[in-house]
Amino acid sequence: MNGTCEKWKDQLLEAALAGATTKDLEEHLRGCAKCSTELDEVRARAARLDALLPLVARGAEPSADFRARVLAAAEAASEGKRAWPWRAWTLAGTAVAVVVVLMVAVTWQRRTARMIPGDELAGAQKLAGWRAPSGLQGRKFCERCRSSENPI
Repeated sequence: MNGTCEKWKDQLLEAALAGATTKDLEEHLRGCAKCSTELDEVRARAARLDALLPLVARGAEPSADFRARVLAAAEAASEGKRAWPWRAWTLAGTAVAVVVVLMVAVTWQRRTARMIPGDELAGAQKLAGWRAPSGLQGRKFCERCRSSENPI
């Protein structure tokens, strides 16, 4: 519909629903293909809705096996939910066990890493107190290293 057809819009709807048209509207419909098409489409929609109305008013009944299908679906869903808590608790228990094992391993590793055996500790303390030789002994040591008797 174009701008001049807008004034016919209400009359088109009235004609489609009531089935009666005025002479002015009939003249317009003979000259305007768009409005004629629009009227036909609205009438077709009204006919489809009229055909569905008895089904809605009567209330369409479900099929005979509807109840059995609903109960079977509910039972299947219920069985699936029963299996899930068992799986969830198994997964949660496994996760807790893994965390506990990791915590024990890390704690044990830290404790053993801090402990130094007694002989190693004594050797480390001896090295910490070590002083380089000085004076004459140092020169003899250097001379000995340079001599041919003890090549490095």
